[in-house]
Amino acid sequence: METELVTVSTKGDQYQNIPIDKVGKNGVFVGELESALTSGFVDVAVHSLKDMSSMLPEGYILAPPPKAPDVRDVIVAKTPLHREDDLHHMVIATGSNRRKAQLLHFYPHATTVPIRGNIQTRIEKMMASEADGTILAYAGLERSGLTHCISCVLDPTRFIPSPSQGLLGIEISEKRTDLLEIFKEASDPYAHFRMKVERKYQKALDASCHSPIGIYIEKINSTDIQLHGCFAKSAKDPLRYASIPSTFTTAEEDVLKLVREVKNRD
Repeated sequence: METELVTVSTKGDQYQNIPIDKVGKNGVFVGELESALTSGFVDVAVHSLKDMSSMLPEGYILAPPPKAPDVRDVIVAKTPLHREDDLHHMVIATGSNRRKAQLLHFYPHATTVPIRGNIQTRIEKMMASEADGTILAYAGLERSGLTHCISCVLDPTRFIPSPSQGLLGIEISEKRTDLLEIFKEASDPYAHFRMKVERKYQKALDASCHSPIGIYIEKINSTDIQLHGCFAKSAKDPLRYASIPSTFTTAEEDVLKLVREVKNRD
């Protein structure tokens, strides 16, 4: 099969001088790619799955994703950072409502400042600013070949990742069963499991890709897991945390229990 890579500039790429949630509620890194897909200009649209809405255009599906990098968030700092608690009183650059809410939940004396751009750009902006560091996804640094910049890996039960963090969103027409079979052959069962559970959590909370929510699936053993979640109604509301036991076979049902728990926490 012959392939051609088509690069598409999205609204989120074009407007980098304003906060991401001011650019649009949903799909700021997705809309133009989906337009290229639905018009027939391309056969496949590849997204960062965490940037996608929980609802797809009618007639389109997500193929099972390939193996994903580390799901955790990390700190990239100007000076050595040996443990998470060094975040006290630091100035952290982030454009994420979730990361800001988590940081201030555990470290209320820390300060956040806005930042936008791709991984390399955010690191460069942070280094040139008065900020002490920035919070990024391990997956993005790994894909950019920048894991040597990591100062500290954050505890994913506290700094709970965004739904589908690190996963590729491979969007195709539901009629293209030929493409679906190709992607199935290259897929990873655990990544596909994560996609189903975490997107169900996102949809049940009726959350946009900018909402301060997170979900982390902690592996206990070959059958048991722990589901960790956090949620806030808006960037101005307090963050709520919840955690429930589950299994690989019941997680798609149990994740709705997690939704109820995290909604009802004070």
